[in-house]
Amino acid sequence: MIMRRRLLFLMLSLAGFAPVGRAQIVRGGSSAPATPTDTVSPFELGRRAQRDFELFRRLHLPYQSTGRSPSQCDERVGRFCYWYDERSPGAPPEPGEITAKRNVLIALLDSLGHIAPGERWIVAQRVRYLVEADRGRDALTAATECKVGGWYCDIMIGFAQHMLGDYRAADSVYEVAIAKMLVRDRCVWRDLGYLIDEDTRQSYRRLPCASKERIAYEDRVWFLSKVLYSTDGNDSRTEWYARMTYVEMMRDAAGVYQFGFDDDERELLLRFGWPRAWARGRGDPRTGEYNTVGHEPSPAYRFIPPGYVLNNPTISDSTDWAVQLPPVVGRYSPTYAKSLKPLVHQKAMFRRGDTALVVMAYDARNMPELDSTAITAALVVSPTSAVRGFSVVHKKAPRNDVITVKAPWGPLIMSAEVWSPDRSAVRRARYGMAPPFAVGTRVTLSDLLFYEPYGDFPTTVEEVVPHALSTEKVRAGDKLGVYWEAYGTEPTGEPMKVSLTVVREVEESGFLRRQAKTLRVVTEATPVSITVQDMSARGSSTSPRALQLDISTLSKGAYVVQLEVEVAGQYVVRADHRIEIVVR
Repeated sequence: MIMRRRLLFLMLSLAGFAPVGRAQIVRGGSSAPATPTDTVSPFELGRRAQRDFELFRRLHLPYQSTGRSPSQCDERVGRFCYWYDERSPGAPPEPGEITAKRNVLIALLDSLGHIAPGERWIVAQRVRYLVEADRGRDALTAATECKVGGWYCDIMIGFAQHMLGDYRAADSVYEVAIAKMLVRDRCVWRDLGYLIDEDTRQSYRRLPCASKERIAYEDRVWFLSKVLYSTDGNDSRTEWYARMTYVEMMRDAAGVYQFGFDDDERELLLRFGWPRAWARGRGDPRTGEYNTVGHEPSPAYRFIPPGYVLNNPTISDSTDWAVQLPPVVGRYSPTYAKSLKPLVHQKAMFRRGDTALVVMAYDARNMPELDSTAITAALVVSPTSAVRGFSVVHKKAPRNDVITVKAPWGPLIMSAEVWSPDRSAVRRARYGMAPPFAVGTRVTLSDLLFYEPYGDFPTTVEEVVPHALSTEKVRAGDKLGVYWEAYGTEPTGEPMKVSLTVVREVEESGFLRRQAKTLRVVTEATPVSITVQDMSARGSSTSPRALQLDISTLSKGAYVVQLEVEVAGQYVVRADHRIEIVVR
């Protein structure tokens, strides 16, 4: 009786919410007029109010002179025309009358949520509209009050945590929820089909659902897809789960778009996210109908890397990780990366037994979006089969610095990251790394590490690191220090002929670039070149070496520094590194 009286009070207090027809009660799939003895369930009361709110919102959307004709769409998703343009105006402000109506709806849903904490539809709408009203903490509270059995409450909690930016907690909660699901539900929630290109999708579909191979592939894809490898949790994965949660929220619920939530809107939502604002677009003066324009978060970046990167990340170059590289199958707009630009840096990899020592130097002093703010700098490297990286993270990092990380020796993927949490600005460099190519040779070479000459010739990486250049751009007229290591030399000592040559860079076709063969060099008439006769280090199988180059004769442009080492007059091994000469 207490519950019935409270429902009656709510119905009377909300009589002016929006015009509605006669009260209807569903019995066995049919409807009948309400009588004084009938009661309305919390679900029916909430659904009616929610439907009326969305109708009110649709009728009072602000006008915006934007929209695209079918021929101007970036993509057609069923009945939807999708386009992405960061230069287009954002959504107009939401009218205050819509905000006020939402607040009334939220108050009702809060009351119904306390009456029926086990009603999943009410829980979902309560969390949904609290997040929409930018009341994330209240949404999390509402989610924790959920009393629905199984995994439903977990996904609501994970959704609220994700929207609050607590990705580590959201990742953990969603993992628990997925584990509770039936196998068929788990497969649907983990399915990457909407986010990968057609060729990759075909090979992915051949992996049996819930098989170890498919799960391992999905976990690896989500690791590779993270915007920042150095952060806790995986916000790319929880963004996907949040979208799947939003799909659950839209079941039996009205939305802003007409005709109800269908497969077209579901695909649009899963690929590009749900709109955070809406406007009334172009209309037809003959019928009075108009288009509803949804505004997803912007800027938004490619959600998952291209298939050829997923399959062979260690041979990818920085171009392959471009955040707007077409075709963009899905997008994600992380709140911490409103600006995402390339990081100017230098890196080199050295061998220490079965361990790789990766050196990365950066300089953030000429990055305006990072001026006068605390920055975090990180270096993360990972083998091809891992789902987590080996990392070093420096909070409150200096503006320019050198970071070193150790990881298992072999092909790796590297992510160098500098960002400002306060400015939501990120600078990133990401690409594959592999030991210099050599087959059937006893002696191999490290990468070349450029440094600013300081008087002495370094004999260890530790000596050269403080002087490492933080960019591959070198001013004309400067001297260029080059450090490297040769591995596998005879500890008793053996002759080595060392040649360093600087030649202009020649870029070949896009096809070869996709094969990680971007750079080729051609001999110029008068290249910068040094050749010396040397002896390998005695008492060690590693021979560290350094030389200085006079590049004052080189004009502005891109070059390649190529090292050739002829071992005991028998064979030649090579390594190279790109530089760019700039005017002083």
